[in-house]
Amino acid sequence: MAEKNIDIIRLAISFFVLFFIWVFMIGILIYGFGMNNSVTRATAKVFPYPAAIWGTDIVTVGKLESDLLAARRFYEAQDFSSIGMRVDFTTDQGVKRLRIKEKNILNKLIENRIVETEAKKRGIRVSDKDVSGSVKEKMQEYGSEQQVTDNLKKLYGWTMADFEKNIVKPDLYRERLAEDIRQNDPANRKAKEKIEAVLADIDSGKSLEDAAKEYSEGESAQNGGDLGWFTADQMLPEISKTVFLLNKGEKSGIIESGLGFHIVLLEDKSTQDGVDKVKLKQVFVRAKNLPEWLTEKEKDLKVNVLLKGAYWNNETGGVDFKDRQLKNFEENLDRNSPDDISVLF
Repeated sequence: MAEKNIDIIRLAISFFVLFFIWVFMIGILIYGFGMNNSVTRATAKVFPYPAAIWGTDIVTVGKLESDLLAARRFYEAQDFSSIGMRVDFTTDQGVKRLRIKEKNILNKLIENRIVETEAKKRGIRVSDKDVSGSVKEKMQEYGSEQQVTDNLKKLYGWTMADFEKNIVKPDLYRERLAEDIRQNDPANRKAKEKIEAVLADIDSGKSLEDAAKEYSEGESAQNGGDLGWFTADQMLPEISKTVFLLNKGEKSGIIESGLGFHIVLLEDKSTQDGVDKVKLKQVFVRAKNLPEWLTEKEKDLKVNVLLKGAYWNNETGGVDFKDRQLKNFEENLDRNSPDDISVLF
């Protein structure tokens, strides 16, 4: 009996030794050689190899490769021949495009993790009920649940649960953190106090033009807040839905947008070819938004990127390539082919 127990213990020890040798060897392939194949992906699903790590936060190789595979599947499931384009990730340029896609996905995953961690610090929680409610709203936009489920499977290889985890929940955290920053960031409170003081000055008789020259933070300040003519679809939606209700010569109250705070004067209205247009002046006070907050946060982070050929660039606040040729390829793609289908997702 004792000998049998010893054999079981030896077998267990042998299994764990072999497992850790396997994990170690796959780690060498991932980190040392940058390999990404069915074997490395299968192991990364089980063992949480870090792709990027900072503080107590981590983005795993398994999560990164899963999202990259979904993105690749999306492109390969499409028929772009009607617009004269073809996506082939097996060519030399295709491999580079896939590396760029991997980098962009990793940046997005890092952002999502930063947002969720900060939101929770501020007492913001996204429950399963919140996610479910948001999905029901999206169903009204995109069709029936069965249609959406079928499209997710076909285009990304995702289930509805994957969609909720990968898209809906991170988006809800972004929305709620953005709102918290708008309402509670000290700089934003000062910005609101400033625009309220400006409105009081205008209500007391100061012209909006003079107020814009003195207080406005937009480029139009030097022109007395003059913005020119706009149609509804050329304006921020928060401004559009307000100004078209104004009469000629009437000013708005304080309008809050994703950029900051606005006081808008409707100078004139016209209709050309059945399209309504308005001529506007404004006083604008900038407020910190989520993208600006994220950029500041990312530039301060010390992120250890473990993937071969990549590092964390604190100047830009994101993952970057070490290889100069790959960087040049990416810069050329951004500069000369901004609508290239292979970099859209």
